[in-house]
Amino acid sequence: MTRSVTALALALTATLLTAGCADEATPPADAAGLSERYPDDTAADWVASADHVVVATVVAEREVPQDEDPAESGETTVPREVSLHLDEVVWSAEEPARGAPEGRFPLVARGWTLDEGEKVPVVAEGTPRLEVGHSYVLALFWEPAVPDGPEPVPAHWNTLGLDSVVPFDGGVIGAGEVAGTLVSPSAAPGGVGSDDGAATLGEELAGQNLDALRTMLDEAAPDVREDG
Repeated sequence: MTRSVTALALALTATLLTAGCADEATPPADAAGLSERYPDDTAADWVASADHVVVATVVAEREVPQDEDPAESGETTVPREVSLHLDEVVWSAEEPARGAPEGRFPLVARGWTLDEGEKVPVVAEGTPRLEVGHSYVLALFWEPAVPDGPEPVPAHWNTLGLDSVVPFDGGVIGAGEVAGTLVSPSAAPGGVGSDDGAATLGEELAGQNLDALRTMLDEAAPDVREDG
């Protein structure tokens, strides 16, 4: 783990708190739905900006190594990296920035806060935390490297935003882990939600399978393909 990745992980985890393995290079901490990089409410949003929509299962997690012990340095957050196993590619852009991930790939997810030296999981209402053993539908795009500057950033997979990570345990959209707890489609709390209050894609498809998702993605027709 490079110092640049650690610094970015700490910075973004702090932002998240204020706001409420791998075959690929290790990503910085703006992955796994920790920020809104692109609109991600609808099927058209996913098709406009994602390189791939995939199903993946979290198979491992680890603390992101830091230069100093957080308890000794005064830091109150501990970043977390998860390793996901690609289960299925649901949809791909006609000209993706990169082919779909194969095997395992990493994302940096919500980690922990420190409370008197004890790690407390960070959760956000209505959005998955990415827990080991659970499966998710993810709308991914390939984030180019930023080699210049004091903290270079490697190229990495990222999610479009908070509503582009959807629980998918047992082959059912909306079933699985949300905010660190198990939910069923009927009981799943809404995600961040769209700006106009309409249901997000995950909410609209809750209780259905991948065929319904494929149909909506295939039928979506964005006017302009976003540049990654």
